[in-house]
Amino acid sequence: MPLVLTREGMRAVLPRAPQSVIDAFVEKQDVLAKAGVLETRPRLAFAIANVEHECGGFTIPNLTENINYTAARMAAVWPHRFASANVVRERYGTAPGWQRKAFDDIYGNRMGNRPGTHDGSTYIGRGGPQVTGADGYEAVGARCGLPLKADPELATKPEHQPAILAAFVSWKGLNRFADTGNFVGGVKVWNGGTNGLADRRAMLAGNDTAIARLEFANAMMPALNKLPGGPSTTKPPKDVLDAATAKERKARAAGAGGATLGGASEAAAAKRTGMHTEHPTKTLLPPFVAWTLIGAGVGVVLIAAWLIARKHAAVLRNWF
Repeated sequence: MPLVLTREGMRAVLPRAPQSVIDAFVEKQDVLAKAGVLETRPRLAFAIANVEHECGGFTIPNLTENINYTAARMAAVWPHRFASANVVRERYGTAPGWQRKAFDDIYGNRMGNRPGTHDGSTYIGRGGPQVTGADGYEAVGARCGLPLKADPELATKPEHQPAILAAFVSWKGLNRFADTGNFVGGVKVWNGGTNGLADRRAMLAGNDTAIARLEFANAMMPALNKLPGGPSTTKPPKDVLDAATAKERKARAAGAGGATLGGASEAAAAKRTGMHTEHPTKTLLPPFVAWTLIGAGVGVVLIAAWLIARKHAAVLRNWF
């Protein structure tokens, strides 16, 4: 059966979280189980480690991103936009509420936000995963059955945190990264890589978010090992292995296709030469192109096969 969340276990991995959040995770853990988050300990560790870094383990006020920046802070976080604090002040002024204008501008016309509206300052980070952007609110809301886009404050309610986390993990397809131990790749997908505000803040502080989150995930493993339950199957099912190796299998198919095309061209050329055909009905690839396709295709197939085997082994190691 999947992992079973207990109040003692959740308190161990989220020591600073409000009791209402701990209670919600225990009472509504079925949504996490349905999303596969409770299938293995690495999946749960990765999800919780990211939440810890996104919202301080559910401790930031109202589980909402703080946009009350100073001009100096804004210039430091977005140096490519603002050469100095003076540039920020010149653009947005200093009257109360200037930060909202800034966020409408900075986040406008991206992540589903409409330019020239208040979408940028409305759809800021909320909840454990810090859902951001109109597209994010719509996607996560649709998956957890909450009208988050129409009522963003719903994302801050303690009782909704399990459903929001499960929906976010499903939306981003994050389990596959935990399955292979690719925490760096998962962090980039979680918040958009170096374009994400959380990553920029961490880099500004001199920290590597992927490493920090991985360290936190590793640190919580002793507590997670005490949770009852485990994978529902003794070995990873085919759909898990397929999800972990989707990119490599696609590359293998492309490589095989290239090699086949080159081989077919050379075979046809040899046949025509033997038949002394003077007027071929099909245009053959030049020999150097055909052999290049064969060589490159075989190389891609071999590399992809090696990567697939490597990922299979990684999934087996993380299936506990």
